[in-house]
Amino acid sequence: MNRSIRRRLGALAILAASLAVTPVLAEEPIALGWVGPLSPPGNYSGGQEMQWAVQLGVDEINKAGGVLGRQLQVTYEDTKGQPAEGSAAAVRLITKNNVSAIFGEFHSSVALAEIEEAHKYGVPWVGTDVWADDVTAKQYPEVFRVSPANSLVYVKAADWTVEQGFKNVAIIAENTDFGQGGAKIIASELQAKNVANTLVTIDLNQQDFTPALLRLMSQSPRPDAIQMVIAGQAQYQLVKQACQLGLAPTAETKLIGSSGLLQKEVWEVTGACAKNLLIVNVAQPKSQWNDKAKTFVAAFTERYKRAPTGVALEAYDTLGVVVEAIRKAGSADRAAIFKALETVKFEGANATYNFPATKSPAWAFHQFMDVPFTIIQYTAENQSPEEAAIVYPKNWATTDKILP
Repeated sequence: MNRSIRRRLGALAILAASLAVTPVLAEEPIALGWVGPLSPPGNYSGGQEMQWAVQLGVDEINKAGGVLGRQLQVTYEDTKGQPAEGSAAAVRLITKNNVSAIFGEFHSSVALAEIEEAHKYGVPWVGTDVWADDVTAKQYPEVFRVSPANSLVYVKAADWTVEQGFKNVAIIAENTDFGQGGAKIIASELQAKNVANTLVTIDLNQQDFTPALLRLMSQSPRPDAIQMVIAGQAQYQLVKQACQLGLAPTAETKLIGSSGLLQKEVWEVTGACAKNLLIVNVAQPKSQWNDKAKTFVAAFTERYKRAPTGVALEAYDTLGVVVEAIRKAGSADRAAIFKALETVKFEGANATYNFPATKSPAWAFHQFMDVPFTIIQYTAENQSPEEAAIVYPKNWATTDKILP
């Protein structure tokens, strides 16, 4: 019996010793989901830049100890610029990866598919660079946006067009919620100010825009400005072909694009044709950068060997907004996060964010209203957006002349 007791005591001692050296398991990481285009036909160069910016932010946060004592774990989903891919990605992130929140996206039509799943499952969703009014106009409690709504940015862009004295504007818009919604706003604003305008609709999968451009060239009078409302890589070919035809950008016809033209790949595809392009850029000018922006730009440039654009700043700040909401909620619970987003105030690299619950106009619900944006112009080959001339707004403008 003594031997039996001794054996039992020995076994207990071994068990106690093993427990003493067994490390306490850390809490599981907080799972988040990112969505965006990383392959054609989506704007994959913009999507890649967004992903890089997010991963830079994740690494910084995890190195500093994580959030609520837990590391961040982001699953990246390539939505290819396709609504069906976005919907499927959202479902995977929610049901398979059990994410606490979803954020990102570059294409509005894809975002509109994703938010249906977010709303269905009660998962917070924060959009990075999606402009269609309907993204927030649906007024889903789970949906928030850091980028501008079409109605927020294109009214101002159209007013600037009128101020410049353009009399005959062509609008080339993609056949998506973003493209057609933006075109409608621009056309309405121009019509109200008695500026003639023509709408040309394109498909994002198109490669040859020559027939449409030739029709614009044959108009009398020829357009003195062309406003592109296009989010995809189609802009690259359109710029190149308009240039090769001698239509734009020229002294007679200015060419105005959107954030898809900010990445350096535009120079690789179009060469000198991108010179004199005008671009709507959702970012503060370098002169207005805060310390967080300066630190981010330096870190991004060092890691990826290229300067970040406003799209990268938006992506970095979107992650920051989500993380701040988790901190404010004190929890990674989905409902707690989107409730916290409603009252969050977060100073990011590009702006200080909050999301009002304004019901009218419909698109203002959970829409960040003070989005900084400029209209810039490339004045030299291979120029980065931060080096480009600023032509709007006046208080940030670096020139009052539009070239050529």
